[in-house]
Amino acid sequence: MAENVISSRMKDLSPIIEECVENGMDVNFTVKGYSMYPLLVDLRDSVVLTKADKHNLKKFDIPLYIRPDGSYVLHRIIKVNKNSYDITGDAQKVIEEGVACESVIAVVKAFDRNGHKFDTNNRLYRLYVSVWYLLMPIRPYICRFFIKIRKLMNR
Repeated sequence: MAENVISSRMKDLSPIIEECVENGMDVNFTVKGYSMYPLLVDLRDSVVLTKADKHNLKKFDIPLYIRPDGSYVLHRIIKVNKNSYDITGDAQKVIEEGVACESVIAVVKAFDRNGHKFDTNNRLYRLYVSVWYLLMPIRPYICRFFIKIRKLMNR
């Protein structure tokens, strides 16, 4: 059976996503980019977004937020401040400090990889996140290693 697919830029989808989550609906979309590798892989994995209490997100939550330059980002909170968050991608070691709470559009509730759904409240997932956080200084090297292995396996 043929699948209907609509492709659009995040800038165009954002108002729809915001309206849906504000009305209590969850939104599922496929991720683009490798900044959250190895957890989320470009055009393979999808996330389920839900309404966020913008001022009460927790360490390790993954918000969808908009930067002042207008770009949309899905990265992990590594520090909660009074009116902002410090955030970084899982494949990065650079921290984006002071992301305003008001910049948050939604938060990841679950993700789907190869037909398997994983809830972000799952204990094994939380363990993965805690260990991955501790590896922050060396994780870009770990990611490069895994990417090379993936390329070799796909030959």
